[in-house]
Amino acid sequence: MTAASRVASTSAVVALVLATMWLFWPLALGGGTTYVTTYGQSMEPQFSAGDLAVLSSASTYSVGDVVAYRSESLDAVVMHRIVAADTDGFVTQGDNNSWLDEDRPTQEEVLGRLFVRIPQGGKALEALGSPWVLAVVGLAASLVLGSTRRKGGSSRARALRRRLPALRAPSLSVPAFSVPSVSLPQVSGGSLPMLVRARARQVALGAAAVALLATVGAAVLVAVPSTETVEDTLQVSQQGRFSYAGTAERGTTYPTGAVATGDTVWTRLATGLTVSYEDTVSGPDLADVRGALRLDVSVQAADGWSAYLGSGPVVGFTDGVATASVDVDAARAAEVLSRHYAEVGVPGSSATLTVTPTVALAGTARGTAFEAASPADLDFTLDPTALRLAGDPDAVLATTTDTAVPVTAVAPRSFDVLGLAVPVGVARAGVLAVLALALLTAAAGAVLGRSGRGDAADEFLVRHADRIVPVTAFAPGGTVIDVSDAESLRRVAERFDTVVLHHAAAEEDVFAVRDVDATYRFVVPGGAEARRGRPPVPAPSRARRSAAAEEDLTAPLPPVALRTLLA
Repeated sequence: MTAASRVASTSAVVALVLATMWLFWPLALGGGTTYVTTYGQSMEPQFSAGDLAVLSSASTYSVGDVVAYRSESLDAVVMHRIVAADTDGFVTQGDNNSWLDEDRPTQEEVLGRLFVRIPQGGKALEALGSPWVLAVVGLAASLVLGSTRRKGGSSRARALRRRLPALRAPSLSVPAFSVPSVSLPQVSGGSLPMLVRARARQVALGAAAVALLATVGAAVLVAVPSTETVEDTLQVSQQGRFSYAGTAERGTTYPTGAVATGDTVWTRLATGLTVSYEDTVSGPDLADVRGALRLDVSVQAADGWSAYLGSGPVVGFTDGVATASVDVDAARAAEVLSRHYAEVGVPGSSATLTVTPTVALAGTARGTAFEAASPADLDFTLDPTALRLAGDPDAVLATTTDTAVPVTAVAPRSFDVLGLAVPVGVARAGVLAVLALALLTAAAGAVLGRSGRGDAADEFLVRHADRIVPVTAFAPGGTVIDVSDAESLRRVAERFDTVVLHHAAAEEDVFAVRDVDATYRFVVPGGAEARRGRPPVPAPSRARRSAAAEEDLTAPLPPVALRTLLA
């Protein structure tokens, strides 16, 4: 990653963080956002106890807004809906309350308007504040810092870095070059551990980030109740079937002398007619089903007049089934209708004869009580000569009556993940397993990434293992420029888009970047002797050069070196 890309990515992250902080900065700290954890039932069904409401301040508020204010009468923060406004302020009311609030908050007293609702977010915040969650977050944060922290140089070296701006950002590109005097060995066991440690640090950083996310997820899942209230609607169904039968004069019209369901009932020939209705009740987990069924008969003229003609006997339900019957006298119905028309002086002869099932049925479905509705009527068209079904027999003789029964049950809580319902217990176990695995991975990666000497050379080798090439011999060419620290050398290598040569001598580690007529070098005393556990033997010449550099940190670079950088 180049310096420009690092600056761009860092600026984007900083801008995102600042925007998020500006949007969610609490009102108590000078921001415009208020966080309210809901209690009670005044805002159900939109809010339940334990939800988190995020409210943002606004310049104006209107009827219908859900706002929060500090109630003087209750000495607490109240979040209700604005339902009206008067000269004293806003009139508020809870969605689940039948009364208005006593307080009349003004524009200045309103803390904010509802921005977003987080189900059970208040409980999650309480869980995040528990000691064990803070301990896990602290451990994960320590692993993140431990895997990314690098040892800085001395104050003298930092001063040198500030005084070498040309090494941080050379302005001109340098042509490619070859290094004939350097022998490059095959990748051996000496360089492989550095790559392993570099990858271990990257793995530790990623695992620590996963551990942080898993910690938050585990806290939320622990705060969420294991069960939830599930609302469902059950259907209690009544399947009914009308039928009728009667006797009639035997002849061409009625060869058998019987009137069957679906036949036209000729009033002059029929001597008796009985209408029956069988009602069967069904539904999920029905219990204590009890009730009665009765059939009523009435007649209604075309002008809206109606008359009650009679009812059949009341029968009870047995095992969810009841069959009731009623006698229908079509001739008497025609006579009553004729008298009505004669009395009102309006000519007419047609009417509708209706058989009405009257049901009184109650019971429980999955423990919830219900009262069943009455089925549909059966209509006949009545004229002076006949009684006919009003409609297609297949459609009017069969009835279906559904009664909706809302039920509330407590069931294990679950989450929808990619279309699958995952129980909260399984989700908790999975997140905790991810957390444990991430912590172990982060710890192992941190240990592997930090093993070694721990000096500047070792740190540089691990951090930039993909750019470093180990060499068995090194002969500086051209002008030799000693840079102040390893990071400055790394920036030179990035600018020239080349590798960093590393020669591990007995007394020191030499890192170098070769240019056409200059060699940029950084030397770390210690070398291979320190790796084997023996104290390093400092090189006198190197010590003299270090002492000379410390005498005057402000000394300018040699003219040749400056020309090399600006060439």
